[in-house]
Amino acid sequence: MSSSDPATQPQLENFKVFSKHVGVWQGKWIRLDADGQEIERFTGVVTKKIIDNQWFQTNTYQYADGKTVTQNFVGIVAGVGAIKIESSEPPFSNFATLAEEYSENTILFRIWDKATGVLIGIETIVLSDENNCIRTSQGYTLDGKFKGGLMIVEHKIES
Repeated sequence: MSSSDPATQPQLENFKVFSKHVGVWQGKWIRLDADGQEIERFTGVVTKKIIDNQWFQTNTYQYADGKTVTQNFVGIVAGVGAIKIESSEPPFSNFATLAEEYSENTILFRIWDKATGVLIGIETIVLSDENNCIRTSQGYTLDGKFKGGLMIVEHKIES
């Protein structure tokens, strides 16, 4: 049997950290520029589901001016504790993402530009308890310069 055989493939519901993230999360997002100055602040609702051993995530952002933006992501198992995440929507359709579990409460995302293979982002998600998490993100240009970051404080509003 090959590792792509569904009978031997790791099951997402058995992952030690991703399974704790299933549900609906709401939080405050703060985007920073390369000097650490606040660029914008908004709220987000993130819905995370496991269906047929795939990760489905919808992020909906609400801005102070009333604008709403929704982004959808799908993840497939890439090994024990690892998910390859993609989106068909720009700008995320231009990125390749690997999310991996570390310890009992941490996920590390690495994001590459598909065209160049250059690492352009790193994000950590740390569960402080079963209903609260902190996310931090760093973004880089294609030539490796720091673009800015994101700080997100979320809490689970629905299991």
